[in-house]
Amino acid sequence: MATQPTPATVPSGYRDVSVPLAQVVIQGTLLSLALLVLPIVIYWVFHGFAVFWVGLSGITFIAWIAAILVGIILHEGIHALGWKTFGNLRWRDLSFGVDRATLSPYCHAHVPMTAAAYRIGALLPGILIGFLPAIIGIVLADAFLTAMGAFLLSAAIGDFIVLWVLRTIPANAHVLDHPSNAGCYVLESDLPQE
Repeated sequence: MATQPTPATVPSGYRDVSVPLAQVVIQGTLLSLALLVLPIVIYWVFHGFAVFWVGLSGITFIAWIAAILVGIILHEGIHALGWKTFGNLRWRDLSFGVDRATLSPYCHAHVPMTAAAYRIGALLPGILIGFLPAIIGIVLADAFLTAMGAFLLSAAIGDFIVLWVLRTIPANAHVLDHPSNAGCYVLESDLPQE
């Protein structure tokens, strides 16, 4: 999701369907914690508390930091690949950065795409590097994979909030990624008449 710190004006003919990042942080904290804890609790139920901690005991602090940084880079890269693939965007239509105010990394699309493509690109990181690794880690009794999947699933909370905000937008509506909030602008003419 785009998180550039510059204030944005709504482009002519578009409706703002976004949430300020500060609001995402406030609203998403509890749900993010739940997404972090749930896979770990499920792991404990199937394999035991001690097995989880023993499985993590060999992982150094540096390895954790490296895995988290790689996960964050992959998260934004998967947004880009999703939007490039399903939104028919070019690499030059995308940019990456870190919002200074919230320290949130972002991938920003500079051109419109369909809401369906936007949703797919928003959802992919949470599934591919969050949910799936957590489930695989639980099945294989791999504590590190479960913990990393849980962390990256919880890190996708902003994406899940965006999907919730966009739930009423038709799949074929054209959207433009918001430059400073989590969400997008929606082409007014693509919205159902009220």
